[in-house]
Amino acid sequence: MNSNLRNSKFQTPLGHLVFGIWNLFEIWDLGFGNWSRLFILSLFLCIALPVPSFPLSTLKVGALIPHSGRWGDSGRECARGMLDAAKWLNQRDGAYGRKLEIILIDDSSQAAEFLAAYRKLNEADHVLVLYVYSVETALALIPQFHFDRIPAFVSFLPSQFYNASKYPYVFSINPTPLDLGKIAMSFISDKSGLQVKKPKIIFVGSSNRLGGYFLDETKEYARALGIDIGPDVWLSDSSQGGDQAEKPISPLLSTISGYNPDFAYLTLTSKEASLFLQEATKTNSKTKWICSMRAFDENLAPFDGVFGVQPISPFGEDVPGMAAIKEAHQRWHPYDSHTVSYVEGWATIQVISEALRRSLSGQGFSREKVKLTLEGFKDFVTGGLTPPLTFTSKDHRPSVESRVFVIKDGKLSRHTGFISIGR
Repeated sequence: MNSNLRNSKFQTPLGHLVFGIWNLFEIWDLGFGNWSRLFILSLFLCIALPVPSFPLSTLKVGALIPHSGRWGDSGRECARGMLDAAKWLNQRDGAYGRKLEIILIDDSSQAAEFLAAYRKLNEADHVLVLYVYSVETALALIPQFHFDRIPAFVSFLPSQFYNASKYPYVFSINPTPLDLGKIAMSFISDKSGLQVKKPKIIFVGSSNRLGGYFLDETKEYARALGIDIGPDVWLSDSSQGGDQAEKPISPLLSTISGYNPDFAYLTLTSKEASLFLQEATKTNSKTKWICSMRAFDENLAPFDGVFGVQPISPFGEDVPGMAAIKEAHQRWHPYDSHTVSYVEGWATIQVISEALRRSLSGQGFSREKVKLTLEGFKDFVTGGLTPPLTFTSKDHRPSVESRVFVIKDGKLSRHTGFISIGR
């Protein structure tokens, strides 16, 4: 019987056994109170609880990625990048001769459906590693990650979830939104070329979506740099698309114009940012626009002069890690176009496959070994697709640095080198 299935059937009887042993240890109390009982109980659990091992020829990676909805555009690109990266690796050596299998499930964002999908990936497919694109889905599944002890890569999450002592199974290849926001503020303060003593900024976000959780800390950081903060601007659902998009956006632009900021920081999806900028560019505003990671990709190519904090290399950039991507692109789909989300998906598989390769032992693979292996990554290089990545047993933030790009002649052009805020 597979050890994972054996464990799930074992957990309830084990609970009764643990409490029975705890009570039994009362007669062995050697004067140290509960501490002696805890030590003996811990020793028993270390011996009794098996670590699930997977002596498989195919290494399964589960992926819950939306193909429609708010994250659908970037999600589809990310999924394509993951599948192509796995195909590329499998045509070579895979992970020490073992093939990678990406089990991709469309995340509908409906709780009952993504919970059922997660259970399938965990209990039926026995994936070694999980990837979740949507922050909303990831937040709902975090308790499951930890109960099942499955290393889970997430596109991005609030900063507190990278505290490895509290959330030991959560990983990402992207800096946190808070760290990226701080990088944006540092750029505005020191590297944007503004000739003012106290730059003014407004934050533009989505009113009923996750994403504003990091703004208070980002604002504190900005104020410490001498930046003035204007009123927040929130887009409603009705202003994020459709034939009536112009009408709801207009009063928001009036708010921005009234404050007259030097910069506006957009924490939207790239589609939402594109719709917003279409209306903003019709005004005579001198405000400069700087986008968060999720807002800034190739979909903003028509808007010259827009900045973006983007840790992922744009598709086609001249960096060493892009050579394999370009070759795969020419070989399999030369007429397609791709975005940074495709590169993000490719780099994610690159990191996961390296973790699987390093965690291989004579007893096969296990989720716990993959987790511990990831925590040994120090300045892991992806050929420039991402900043160097480091995970530790205390801090699962992969990096605290990013470059700033600018749209120039319809292309994403590097504007700065890597800006770091330090750990």
